[in-house]
Amino acid sequence: MSVTNLNEIDKADVLVAGLRKHLAEVKGIGITADDLNRLEEAAKTLRQKDAEVDELRREVSLKVHKNMDLIADMKAQMLAMRQAIKGRYPQNEWIKYGVQDKR
Repeated sequence: MSVTNLNEIDKADVLVAGLRKHLAEVKGIGITADDLNRLEEAAKTLRQKDAEVDELRREVSLKVHKNMDLIADMKAQMLAMRQAIKGRYPQNEWIKYGVQDKR
């Protein structure tokens, strides 16, 4: 969970708890039990959604690492093939085999 979201959820929880203790007093300024319930529900929903986001981030991170491994493997294969062509054929023929000379 992000620190910012966690801090805001904690603040909401503390605010709801404090206002519930003094609900009779704060009703006079327009704060109702329904307001507190909505705020409490919003904090609960944010907590759940933030956990889902964290799980998605973990999944993305794993997939990124797998892709990096695939790219490294692919590059190694291409390097071996290019080296085989470069070792067997003269430079002016490399292009017909798809080997680009960047010199």
